[in-house]
Amino acid sequence: MVVKLKDISNIVTGHVFRNKIAYSLEGNVNLLNMDAISKAGKANISNNDVKKVIARDLRENEIIKAEDILFKAKGLNNISVLINTIPSNTTVTASCHIVRLTDNNYLPEYVCAMMNGIDAKKHFAKGSGKASGVTIANVSKQTLETLKIPVIPLSKQKIIAGFIECTEKELELRLKIAEKKEILNRAIVKRELNRLGA
Repeated sequence: MVVKLKDISNIVTGHVFRNKIAYSLEGNVNLLNMDAISKAGKANISNNDVKKVIARDLRENEIIKAEDILFKAKGLNNISVLINTIPSNTTVTASCHIVRLTDNNYLPEYVCAMMNGIDAKKHFAKGSGKASGVTIANVSKQTLETLKIPVIPLSKQKIIAGFIECTEKELELRLKIAEKKEILNRAIVKRELNRLGA
């Protein structure tokens, strides 16, 4: 048995900035930098990841809250991340959808895991594959709404979410190790070149 994502959540597209984004220390809202979402799918959000902007027509439901799921809709790498903490009065641009669960029978971490799964990737590819010409891939709100989420007991959702979290942590560690190895390899090559007078 499955349910559609729209039946268990409210989905809102991030804020549409009508003009160029106006960064200002006197801004009335924080804007989340999408680079805060790492390749491993984690939103490591700090005050450095948000900048003050002026957004006069911001709607209440465009403000991100704890336990919201952010879905990166534009580009080829559609990632969902669960927000644990975030500075108050923070939003995202329209390149992202905010998913807020409305049904207590679903854990946000489970739904987020399903949104990052293989079946979800196929669903998104089908939905964004309808565009013609040279375009940036974009998963529409309508495509996201029709994503099917398996109906399973909360106890099983916790197990699946825990397993996925461990997998994501492992991926994040592998990426950090690869980055450190690259830095080490460059340092070794540089030292040897210097030693040889090259």
